[in-house]
Formats: sequence, structure tokens, C-alpha cells
Amino acid sequence: MNRLKQTAGEWIAFIKAPTLNLPMSEQSAIKDVAWLFALNCLIVTAIAAVLFPAMMLLDIEMSSDMSELFKRPVWQILGIVVIVGPIMEEIIFRSWINGNPRLLIIFGAIVAWFGGSHLLALSGITADTMVSTIAVATVIALAALFGVFRCWKAPVPNWYARIFPIIFWIQALFFGFIHVFNYAGDNPLALLPFVLPQLIGGLIWGYARVRYGWWSNIIMHMAYNMIATSGLLYMLFTGGDLISS
Repeated sequence: MNRLKQTAGEWIAFIKAPTLNLPMSEQSAIKDVAWLFALNCLIVTAIAAVLFPAMMLLDIEMSSDMSELFKRPVWQILGIVVIVGPIMEEIIFRSWINGNPRLLIIFGAIVAWFGGSHLLALSGITADTMVSTIAVATVIALAALFGVFRCWKAPVPNWYARIFPIIFWIQALFFGFIHVFNYAGDNPLALLPFVLPQLIGGLIWGYARVRYGWWSNIIMHMAYNMIATSGLLYMLFTGGDLISS
């Protein structure tokens, strides 16, 4: 219990003032991450004790996309939700937040690709869409490759360290917000309370990424999704109705 209190105290101190300069732990990193995951589960369980009855009372259901996902075979659901989803989300949201210049460049390239693809779609180009897409992808990839080699051994930029607290909270808030689309409803703002577990995940997994490295946040995200998905599958197989028709 003392170790859990210590873990909670360290995490709370971090989210109050996020920093890249974290002290090295005297404990085993694996044990630290295990205690951090236990804290994650306790907080989410406490939140779920309030949110789950509210979901039942308000008749909150899964979105159509989530409904279709949970109609797949179990092995596909677990593969997508427990393995592919966490890896992709952690790459996009937290792989770069430690300020490594190479990872910042790759993240910038991913953002540029999504932005460029969106602009191409809005431009109405039809005949040369494939050529334009390949051209944009090539330019972005070459620029990213040049930047990665140029900054291979560069330290964390000073400007990034100064604004890191803002960046840390933005990634956590945005990560939580996008999960509002897991639920059916015309008003995303009304569904925001139901993404509190994901917000907590963004705060805890982001802390783990900075303190222990990329493996810790991915492992915790996978384990969390495994527990949550197993619970949903159990409910669905035993007659629970969280899926919209």
C-alpha cells in the first residue's frame, strides 16, 4: 500500500508540473510500471462505478463504428483493440512527447501527411489525385528523412522543454476527447464525462512514456484495453446491450 501511495504521489506531482527532467527511480522499472498500472485501474474503477450506472440510466450506446467492430469475430476484436489500436494511438499521441528531435520530426511528418491529404481531398482534384498524393507523400518523406539524419544526435530543444507542460496536457485532453466518438449521440459535449477513463489514460501513459520509455505506455495501454474489452465482450455474450442497432 505504501508503494501505491508513493506512485500516486509521484504521478500527481508530475501532472501538476509536467517536466522532462524526472529523477531516476531506485526501484525496478517493471515494478514501477506495474504499480502505475494498478493506480490506473483503481482510478478508472472508481470513475466507472459512477459512469456505468449513468450510461444505463441515460441509455448511452456505442457508436455505429464501434458496434460494427464488436460484431467481428473475437480474435479480430482483440487484435484490433488490444494490439493494433494501442500501438497506433501511442505512436500518434505519445511516442514523441519526450522531445526527441527525431521523433518530433516524424510526428510532424505524420501531421503534415494528414493535413496534406485533407487539403487534396478538399481541393476537388480528381484526375490526378493519385499522382498528387504520391507527390505529397514523397516530399514529406524526403523532408522527414533529411530532418531525422540532420538531428540524429541533437538534444531536446529548449523551446520544447519550456512548453512541455502545455504539450503534455494537450495530448492527454485531445486523446480523451477523440474517444467521445466511441458513443452514439448528436452532442459530443454531452458525452464528455464518459471519456474520463481515457483522459486518465492519457495522463498516466504520458507520464510513463516520459519516465520509463515507449514500452511502458504501450504495455499499459494494451493491458487496459484487454481488461475493458474482456468486460464488454462478457456483457455482450451474457445479454448486455451497449450496441446501437
